[in-house]
Amino acid sequence: MSNPSLSPRKSPRQARSQATHDALLQAATQILSCEGLKGFNTNAIAARAGTSVGSLYQYFPNKDALMLALIHRQKMRMLRDMAEAIDAAPRDDLDAAVRILIRAVIKHSREDGLLASAIDHEEARLPVGDVIDAYLQQGSDLCLQFFRQCQALEGADHYRAARTVPVMIQAIMDHWTASAGLKEGDADAGMLAVAEQEVVQAVLGYLRHRPDAA
Repeated sequence: MSNPSLSPRKSPRQARSQATHDALLQAATQILSCEGLKGFNTNAIAARAGTSVGSLYQYFPNKDALMLALIHRQKMRMLRDMAEAIDAAPRDDLDAAVRILIRAVIKHSREDGLLASAIDHEEARLPVGDVIDAYLQQGSDLCLQFFRQCQALEGADHYRAARTVPVMIQAIMDHWTASAGLKEGDADAGMLAVAEQEVVQAVLGYLRHRPDAA
């Protein structure tokens, strides 16, 4: 992270410090899940975590730095979910495999729409393009692994597909969550199901009808 205002002040090294650090992140997550960005401030986070604002500032210089830590945690969880989905996906059923992968990618939005919308909003506001690009590359690497193991995609250009598909997923989900009002936290399960189906259909259509597809 090149912006020093978003860099953590220190990393926890002892068990007690780690517990305080984790409590702050958990408190921030709970506030975003319950109140969205309107309740997200350092005083409220410290109070919910059962610590002082001074203790919070030992780790994070401001709430934007804390938000970046939440973005990191959410992206790492998404990558872990993707890796687990790839391990579980059938090699010989492209439809089922793609749906398993998509559900892993959008799991965060389905489980907690208000938290997901807040993080999406802050990703767009904060100067964290390099961070998002790095995680997108890791997602592309996982997609490459996924496409290589799918028997239906033998002979396809896996590298191009791995770069395109994560962008497709993000763009379609952004469109549907915005148009359905989910950016304001109205986590409508029906709309999320429609969004998932649209993503699955788009990805399957792309993979099956590429000129280089097998």
